[in-house]
Amino acid sequence: MADDLEIRPATPADVPALRAVGVAAWHATYDGVLPASAVRAGIEEWWNEYSLGAACRDGRMLVAARDGEAVGLLEFDRMADGRPVVWKLYVAPAAQRTGVGRALLRAYVAGLRVQADAVWLEHYEANAGAAAFYERLGFTVRAVEPSEHDPAVRIVWRALDLRTATRAT
Repeated sequence: MADDLEIRPATPADVPALRAVGVAAWHATYDGVLPASAVRAGIEEWWNEYSLGAACRDGRMLVAARDGEAVGLLEFDRMADGRPVVWKLYVAPAAQRTGVGRALLRAYVAGLRVQADAVWLEHYEANAGAAAFYERLGFTVRAVEPSEHDPAVRIVWRALDLRTATRAT
């Protein structure tokens, strides 16, 4: 079903749709997994129009659309040391398990403008779905650490070795 996807750079006009995808995906993923206050705080911090708009204006956001409707997004950047990092990869609940996330990652890796040995990302340790998805694509755990927002919540850092990767690309 990924064949009917359009993946393109997101624009500021996409922000309302990106926010809708993100909020729906966050609730579907984290309600009952993280405390309700953490879900609300995450939505306020990461899914607000300003943050999403800045990523779009800076050229750091891809959107996946099916029949003209946003069904997924990927926000990327580089860490302070230059390593490429995926900060957000979310798919609308109704479009999950249809190849959208894999297609977004494939498009991102294919479009990398920096020489890199690996692509990094993070996810909450409690997000078993993300862990399984990234493992299937070849991402390996590189570190597990407490969240800066809540030390009781642990963050898993993973990397995909681009020199040997075949599954995500």
